Order: sequence, then C-alpha cells, then structure tokens
Amino acid sequence: MAGTTKTLLLTETPPGSANVGEIILRDLVRHVGVSRVHCVAIAGPKYRWVPDPSLAGLAVDRLESTRTHGRHGQGSKWSAPSAHLRFRLGFGREVRRLVAAVLERTRTAGVDQVFAVLNNALMLAVGHRVAKALGVPLVTLVWDPPEYFLQQARFDRWSRAVLLQDFRASLVASRRVAVVSETMQQDYAAWTQAPIQILRHGLPTDAGLATATLGEPPRDEWVVGFAGSMYSNDAWRAFLKALDSVGWQVAGRPLRLKVLSGRIDLASHARARIDYLGFRPPEEVQRILSDCHLFYMPQPFVPHLRELCRYSFPTKLTNYLALGRPVLAHAPAESSLSAFLARHLVGELASSLESTPILAALDRLLGDESAYAEACRQATTTARAEFSAGVFHAATEQLLDADVPREMPSAAACEEKSESPAGVLIEAHDHEEHPR
Repeated sequence: MAGTTKTLLLTETPPGSANVGEIILRDLVRHVGVSRVHCVAIAGPKYRWVPDPSLAGLAVDRLESTRTHGRHGQGSKWSAPSAHLRFRLGFGREVRRLVAAVLERTRTAGVDQVFAVLNNALMLAVGHRVAKALGVPLVTLVWDPPEYFLQQARFDRWSRAVLLQDFRASLVASRRVAVVSETMQQDYAAWTQAPIQILRHGLPTDAGLATATLGEPPRDEWVVGFAGSMYSNDAWRAFLKALDSVGWQVAGRPLRLKVLSGRIDLASHARARIDYLGFRPPEEVQRILSDCHLFYMPQPFVPHLRELCRYSFPTKLTNYLALGRPVLAHAPAESSLSAFLARHLVGELASSLESTPILAALDRLLGDESAYAEACRQATTTARAEFSAGVFHAATEQLLDADVPREMPSAAACEEKSESPAGVLIEAHDHEEHPR
C-alpha cells in the first residue's frame, strides 16, 4: 500500500477476533500495516475484546465509558424525560473527557488522519471532535444506521435526536465516507459533500468455493443452510411454518435444514427435518456448509427494525456466495438485501411472511434445474466481483489514502494479493451486538 499515512482508528470494536466488527477491522489493519495504525477503542465496561495474534505490535488504547448506552427504562410517563435530563447533564461532560483522553494517548503518535467507525453513541460525538482538535482529516465508516443502534442502546427519542445531529456533523466533517449498502450511499449523500464509497468485507476467491458439484441438483434431498445469530425471528417462524405446510417437501424432494447457531427457535408442528449443530468455530463453518444446495438469508419484517433492514447489509451473504450456492432472501421489498438481489441474480426473494410466496420462491429456484445452475454460477461470479479480498483491499486503500488519486479497479483486476486469508465472517462468536 503506497504512502506513509499514520491513521488514528477510533472504534468501539478494536481489531481482533471476537465478532464481525473486530474481524473486519483486523483484516483492514493487516492490509494497511500495523505500524501505520494507532487504535483507540471506546466501549462499555462489559465489552470483551479478543486480540488477534496476527496483529502483534498494533498500538491499542482502550477507554471505558458507561455512556455507550442510554438509561431509558420502562416505567412512568416521566421515565423518558428524566433519562434525557440525565443525558443532557452527563453526556457532553463525558465526551469532553474522552476527547481529552484520546488526545493525550495519541500525542506522540504523529497522526495524519482520523478514521472513525460510527458504531456507538460516543463514536458519533467523539470522532469529529478529535479530528478537529488534531487539525487532521476525518474519514468515517458506517455499518448500521444510527437510528437503529441508538434505539437498541435504549436512548430516549430526544437524546437520539441530539446524537443524530452528531452523526450528520460527522458526515459533514468527513473527507471521505464508507458505507456497507447502496441505500446508505444514496441517502447519506444528501448530508455531505464528501465522496461516499462502498466498503464490504471480502474473502479470498478460493475460500470454500464449490467446484465439482457446482450447480448439480441433489439425488435424494435438498439441504438448506443457515449459520449465525438469528435476529429475524418473524421471518424464521414464517419459513418453518411454510415448510410444515408442505411436509418439508419442495420441488419433488425432501428438504432438510442445516443450522449452525448458538441460540435459535426450532419450533415446528410437523415432522421437521433439521440438523441443529449449535455453535461452531469460524474455521469450521464453511466446511460444514459446503454440502448445502441453498442458503436461507432472512431479514426482519417488524416495523421497529425497518431502518436496519433498509440500510444495513448482511455480512453472512459474503460467506454464502463464496460457496457458490444461491440464497433464498426472505426480506421486505424495501430492504438492502432485496435491492442487491435485483442487481445480482444470486437467488430468489420472498418478501412476505405468508407461506405461499415463500414456497413459490423456493420452487422457482429449486424446481428448475437450469435456473438453479444459473443461480449457482451467478453466486460464484458475484462473490468474486463484489466480495473478494482484492476488492476489499482496493476499497480500503481508496478510503484511507484518499489524498492519493486512484481509480477503483475493475472486478477482473481485483485478484487476491494477500498471502494471509481474510478469514470467515459467519459468527466468530455467537454474541454479536448488532446483526451485520
């Protein structure tokens, strides 16, 4: 990677191996080089970081704060106003303390730019203030819409409104912004003049790609895989109900689910065919899933998760497509996943909780051998074009070396250049705070 820019990485999730966020930043720092990054992580006292041995020598300072979450509980009509009063009295003071602590810890680091991952309330407020105090450019990364994670962190609506002003201030102050979905890229452009690019994690092009049986129909049964934490319980229950209604027979063959998850509801009112394998370490996941013919990819339909569904991008899709198999996307029509499938024909979409459209989507994909084979080919092509380590590295370089003019290479030019694998993203641990 050209240049000698020293980057201050501000984040809740330091580069490591504990969860999806840590893994993405681990691979980003691997590519940039540990000597060119100084990380300051701001998280709650219960956050458990798992350092990665491959990042030996990386400077990491950790700051604890209880202000990553709000204090709005269920109770009387005064609970939200009192929570906002406490926010007003204490949050600004805590931000000033943390900004001073970051400046003290990086005083001799020779920082040339600040790279802020906007993944908790404090990061929305601290990142742009640190960059201003240092007099250096700000680069920002957005994984989840702040409306979602602030609500999940129990901030009252008035405090959320204040923090959303900080989010917009971060985008306005940014020299460059990275996001995970095209919907974010389009909508956030109204708030900043900075270039907004897509930055999604990538796997090596040979990471589990199916070869010998690519696109061939099964002889005896369909195997549908799911791995990771289940945050879309409404979609999942509807999917199981649909399979119950047809006796777990689809497109002329029995269907069996292979589920890898630390915790999931397997309720069924028929003779279900489910292999529940529990939690498995990430290095085992791709091998276990390699005999699946299709992957189930749900997103929530409930109204209070509409922002998450519209803006976030499921990282599980990266691993599924790397195996050269299509997906059944079970998601609202306005979701980022639905928009992705409209551009890349890697499976079928069921945008309803009713059994009939779910089964119809399965039949369209599995009931036509040529359609299934084409979806398999599209999955492999899309994995290489959108989710290879080469594409991830090129986007990283564009984001963090924005002062160096460069053109994004074509998908064909983005071949894997790293000797170390980017790693498997599906559930490093089964306790992600946010469903990325």
